[in-house]
Amino acid sequence: MLKNPFEAVEQTIEQPTEEPTSTIDLEKSDLQIKEENPPLDFATEEPVIEKNEFAAFEPLPEFNSNYTHTPINKQAKLDKREVKELSDEEYHERVKALNENADNKHYVLFFGSPASGKTWIIGSVLHYMKNYIGGVVYLQTDRTAESEEELFYQLQDRFNGIVGTKKLTSTDTKQYFEMHISFTPTDKSKPPIEIVFVDASGEHSEEAFHSRDKNKSGMLPNYLTAILESNVKTKIAFVYDQSLSDNGKIPQMNVLSEVFTKIQYIQSSQDKQFPKALLLSKADKIFASDMAAVEHNGYDPMLYALEKIPAFANSFFNESPNNKTIFYRMGKFSVNSDLLTEFDKECPEKFFNWLYKEGMGVSAVKELNCWDKFKRWFSGKA
Repeated sequence: MLKNPFEAVEQTIEQPTEEPTSTIDLEKSDLQIKEENPPLDFATEEPVIEKNEFAAFEPLPEFNSNYTHTPINKQAKLDKREVKELSDEEYHERVKALNENADNKHYVLFFGSPASGKTWIIGSVLHYMKNYIGGVVYLQTDRTAESEEELFYQLQDRFNGIVGTKKLTSTDTKQYFEMHISFTPTDKSKPPIEIVFVDASGEHSEEAFHSRDKNKSGMLPNYLTAILESNVKTKIAFVYDQSLSDNGKIPQMNVLSEVFTKIQYIQSSQDKQFPKALLLSKADKIFASDMAAVEHNGYDPMLYALEKIPAFANSFFNESPNNKTIFYRMGKFSVNSDLLTEFDKECPEKFFNWLYKEGMGVSAVKELNCWDKFKRWFSGKA
């Protein structure tokens, strides 16, 4: 008889007759079970010995209540560069230190009478570099004294028009400043440069002028001559301020002439030639109070200098046709304070580009060709 495929089939489950060989105690933990029944290696069928991931770590030290933190020793920073007469040994060591890697050291020395604007000119160049030039610019704080770092940011604050910051004062006669500035152009075809701006008191320039009523007169301080005598790439900026009165003071023309003479002696004895620039500072005051002389000389700063300070300017321009001069202005200042209200980057840019080109052989900024100059003139921007 055929079976009905849709008919339910009763299934019987056979009970095992033998007890299982191994049982699992539910009360045991997973760790105990794993230890009693370790996993087998499929290839060797031997138990796998698992590595302890934390075995390689050393145990934590026990807490010691007597432990004290010992900070890393840090060399104290020089507070300021004091002006002192270097002994023969100190002078030799100073020149020796300057000569190390001298080809990559670019020093800029500023000479001029007190209050002629040397510090402000340095500040304008730093402001231009920090805010306008294409590249990375920073102060090398590891080579900077505390007072120099303070002056660096003080200059930045004044040029950025930050109200409430400390005003600039005349450079102390007992110290001088070195601003070690690193500049790496964005254009990788142009080499980086490290420039050291040396800001010395105007009284140190006056030391070159001999007078009977002063001690140690007739010579530049030897911290300056050490730089001039070394192999570093030195540029020199003479600063003349037409607005300063010479009444009761050493005339600016005499100060610049005597400094120029001392430099001539060093150049002759060391067989070297320093690039030089004459900066006619505070040009806004020149144009406001002496415009007749400016127009008379055809707005030519060289002719203007030859008229105003001939004893210095005549030798300066006859020494080399490469010696430069410029009516130097940096913008507009508040009549109530020394805060800058409008920055003019033209002169700082020209001065910095001159420094960079003299040191590296190429221009830091794109120089205009004749066609570019014509287009600027045609558009009224020249």
